[in-house]
Amino acid sequence: MSKSIIQILILFVVIAACKPVNKNSELSINDQLANNLNVFIDSCWNDQNVSKLNELVDKNFTRILNGIYVAGNENEMAAHMNVYFTGFPDLKIQYSDAYIEGNNIFMNWECTGSNTGEFGEMRATGKKIKIQGLSHLYFNEEGKLYKEDVYYNELDLLQQLGYTLTSPVLE
Repeated sequence: MSKSIIQILILFVVIAACKPVNKNSELSINDQLANNLNVFIDSCWNDQNVSKLNELVDKNFTRILNGIYVAGNENEMAAHMNVYFTGFPDLKIQYSDAYIEGNNIFMNWECTGSNTGEFGEMRATGKKIKIQGLSHLYFNEEGKLYKEDVYYNELDLLQQLGYTLTSPVLE
């Protein structure tokens, strides 16, 4: 009888070992989102390769910057990014923390660069900047980025560029 129990245990171990490994689908989605985040930061932003956006973003992509709508599709996002690339040709973004929750990524980031080109309507100041911010990236079921909410202290950026506030006129 103990020989039968041993055979059954061996058979159980063999059957369990032969089952195909089925990777947790949540893990593969997280891996896909993490990969898309890295392409977005490294290729699109740091390598200034806006053509990579077509692999990453949904056709209805929107970007909200400090509560202001700045892009509503891939072309508008590329144009928005090029404003930063012109103003800061050496722009680099690094993220320190990225948390994946469902189809969302919450990311703390730091941006550095030198303002050696025209930034929007502002002339180059030659000054270096270093700002921190937070982004909330939303991905659809296919892993495409369809929305990004970005928050950072714009006053801090402008002060690092040498701009100052003037006191309001009080009557």
